[in-house]
Amino acid sequence: MTITYALIQMLEKVAEKTNRARIITKAEVYKLLVNAGAVVGCEYKKAGKTIKEFGPMILASGGFGADFGADSLLATYRPDLLHLPTTNGEHCTGDAIKMGEAIGATTIDLEWVQVHPTGLVKPDDPDAKVKFLAAEALRGVGGIVLDANGDRFCNELGRRDYVTGEMWKNKPPFRLCLNKAAADEIIWHAKHYTGRGVMKFYPSGEDLAKDMGVPLQKLVDAHQKHFEAAKKQEKDPDGGPFPAYPSGKTWDEPSGKTGSGKKFFHNIIDGSKASTLNPKP
Repeated sequence: MTITYALIQMLEKVAEKTNRARIITKAEVYKLLVNAGAVVGCEYKKAGKTIKEFGPMILASGGFGADFGADSLLATYRPDLLHLPTTNGEHCTGDAIKMGEAIGATTIDLEWVQVHPTGLVKPDDPDAKVKFLAAEALRGVGGIVLDANGDRFCNELGRRDYVTGEMWKNKPPFRLCLNKAAADEIIWHAKHYTGRGVMKFYPSGEDLAKDMGVPLQKLVDAHQKHFEAAKKQEKDPDGGPFPAYPSGKTWDEPSGKTGSGKKFFHNIIDGSKASTLNPKP
């Protein structure tokens, strides 16, 4: 996102200083113009008018994760994932890819849709198809993932496909839990997610256990094992890997923070391939 924002800022500066670049907003591109087999421009709608632009074309409209329709690219290439929510913005509907297909462009790797293990569920809108991404940094600082029974079932620092696979095997809902030490290390994120209503502050592990409906000792044991494994890794890096990361001693510390999470698809690696189009992510 940092790189994307920098590119947008630079484009804005170029548009301000020269007439060779224009930024057109509140417009919808819906058609590529072709002449003698080559793409020569596009057609778009703005303020009720149809406008044509001519010149080289680069398609960069994002992925297609937010289109769940029967004729969507997701339904075509990965119908098994239609039941999952996404962190793709509502604009990510694959329009540019479809425009390429409409003129005969060959698509490539559209089946490579990545399922991310941690999306944050908003309690007042649990079935929303678009979710907040729970940054992996939350797990990196020592957050642990618990299932509905309060059991820790995976190494949170494992690859996304591994963590997701372990979630499939266990009982939802899942909770991503940070004790005070972990939350303090990444306090900006903790405050941001809490302010968004997708992370909740608990004065103690006992309060979290009551909310989950599990014995407090389960949370204490899970966190203690996590801590002990981390210490083993610290002491003997070559003897591991041990499934943990240091973050504090017990769960019954003040200022614990928890987000309720679920699997969703986050990255869609795809593109179009044709003699007049370069592959685009």
